[in-house]
Amino acid sequence: QITNGTLDVKKLMKTWILHKGFPLVTVVRKGKIISVQQEKFLYHVESEDWTSDESYLWHIPLTYITSSCNFTHCTNAYLLDQKSGM
Repeated sequence: QITNGTLDVKKLMKTWILHKGFPLVTVVRKGKIISVQQEKFLYHVESEDWTSDESYLWHIPLTYITSSCNFTHCTNAYLLDQKSGM
């Protein structure tokens, strides 16, 4: 209901429930360009628990506000569902 049908919540939540560890999201700003990247983070790594990072991809909803905003109803949303994005 909140997403007005624009987001498959079941698909999003599977990525959080079925993966070990958490996504580490890195945000880099170069001038006016913002890029985000995700990678797998495990606090304690056992060799049998470690699999290729390629098999781990979370669907991460991100929200942000730009400096051109007047802070009333100006929150933007972005779904990071790839290794990196802008």
